[in-house]
Order: sequence, then structure tokens, then C-alpha cells
Amino acid sequence: MNLSVVIPTLNEEKDLPECLESLKGLADEVIVVDSGSTDKTVEIATRFGVKIVNHPFTSYSGTRNFGDSQVRGDWILSIEADVTISPELSEEITKAINLEKFDAYFIGRVNIIWGAKVLHADWSPKDDFHIWLYRRGIGEWQSLVHEEFVTDKKAGMLINFLMHKNYETVSEYIDKINKYSELAIRQKNYFPDWWFLRDFFKRYFYKLGFLDGYRGLFLSYLQSVYYLTLSVKRYTKTS
Repeated sequence: MNLSVVIPTLNEEKDLPECLESLKGLADEVIVVDSGSTDKTVEIATRFGVKIVNHPFTSYSGTRNFGDSQVRGDWILSIEADVTISPELSEEITKAINLEKFDAYFIGRVNIIWGAKVLHADWSPKDDFHIWLYRRGIGEWQSLVHEEFVTDKKAGMLINFLMHKNYETVSEYIDKINKYSELAIRQKNYFPDWWFLRDFFKRYFYKLGFLDGYRGLFLSYLQSVYYLTLSVKRYTKTS
């Protein structure tokens, strides 16, 4: 069975080399879907000999669906440029697609934020798992932001994890809050005004964020700020 890997990119020169290096020996085809990078992203992809297609960014799901439409493989692994595949996960993926027991697979992510693994606060692999591996043509990506692959086929779960170098700086996190909240407003994806309090207490106490030290505290706080920002933007746009 052939495997195609789809990677959406926009100015990913810092992370893309490690991502592409980790795919060697796994993928039969790698497609970089670039949305107008102005750094060396395209140059790096060219150096690795992968297929590059250009697609203007409208939404995260739209970019992924476009990438999926370009593949030749029977199976698709859709990942971000800041993700790497361990040899253990690579071997497990190969076995899974050859076994053909399921048509899709959930894979958990180990999130590396501000230089360290975050294992609580709703960021652990047991909380952050999604369908990243699936047979071509069985579903589609939905939602403008926090996109999910939706299929009616039965999905299994892999035991090894993606390594996700998520946020390197606080500024990067705050930029994403602004970008994601704008997309959520476009989608009319609203939450009750008190949701930011609920989210903080869930992450910091129920999901044991305090065990991650200052990262757990600040991540719980910043994620709650996302919901507060969403409420403020909704009111200012409608008032």
C-alpha cells in the first residue's frame, strides 16, 4: 500500500527540514501545500525533492482537503510542518496500512511548548489525539479552525505518538489566539461568556495543569484568554 504525506506550510523554514528528514523511508510521496511562504520554505522542500503545490489560504480544513485531492497514494498521513515522526511510529504506520484492519487511525501528539514537553492541562497525548492517518477518499477535513478529519469509517488508535513542536514563544501563542479567534468568528463558533473560567479550571485543576509547573499555569491562563478574546470580538463586531 502506498502512503502519501500532506504538509500545509506558510513560512516553515525553521521546522520543515526536521519534519521532512523524519519521513525518509516511510512516505512514497510527500506533498507540501504552500500558502505563499516568503522565507526559504519552498527552497527547502525543493532540496528534499518533494512535490510542491501552491494554494491560497482560506481555512485550515480547505488547505488540507486541497492537499488530499493532489495525492496518488492509497493512504494519507496529514501532518503539520512542526511535527516529526519517530522510527517507532514510522514502523507502526507501515504495519497499520499493510494490515488494513481499519480505514483510519487516531494518533496522539506529544506537545513541546516553550522548549519542554507538556503532559497535562489538556495537552497530553491521551487528550490531544486526532485522525491523522486515513485511506484516501473516505472523508474530509471540516471546520475553519481546529479542523478535524470526519469519516463514517471505523478508526483504530496507534500506540506511538507524533512529536509536535507546538509553540516556541509566548508571542507565537498570542498571535495564534488572535488568528484562531478571527476564524472562529467567521464560522460563528461561539461559546458562553463564562467559558473562559470553565476552561481555566478544567485545564489547571481537572486536567492537572499544575503538575507542569509554570507552563501548566500560563498555558491554562492563555487558553482561557482565547475564549475571552472570542467573546470580546463577538460583542464589538455586533455592537
